[in-house]
Amino acid sequence: MQEQLRAFVERHPDGWNHEDWLGLLAELRQAGTAIADEEAIGTELERVRLESVLETRSVKGLGPKRKEALVARFPTLWDLRQASVDDLAGVPAIPRSLAQQIVRAIH
Repeated sequence: MQEQLRAFVERHPDGWNHEDWLGLLAELRQAGTAIADEEAIGTELERVRLESVLETRSVKGLGPKRKEALVARFPTLWDLRQASVDDLAGVPAIPRSLAQQIVRAIH
């Protein structure tokens, strides 16, 4: 399922609509993935999207452990974009200077 979610995010870099979402669910179903828990799939899709955006922005100093800490605190791209520098700097692994870079990179 992870590969399909990553591919979906790559095909929809600017987000997706309800029809796209239904298409993804159909694709997952056809591949044999149980889709009874759509909320869990949506949560995982949002996590994959956030990870993808963080990877493509190439913020210096934002390695795998810091990305993981950000995703744990801000599980969606929307959540991260709503966060202030102070919010980001409140994540234990994120110094204020890195928080400022992240805010600039995602807006």
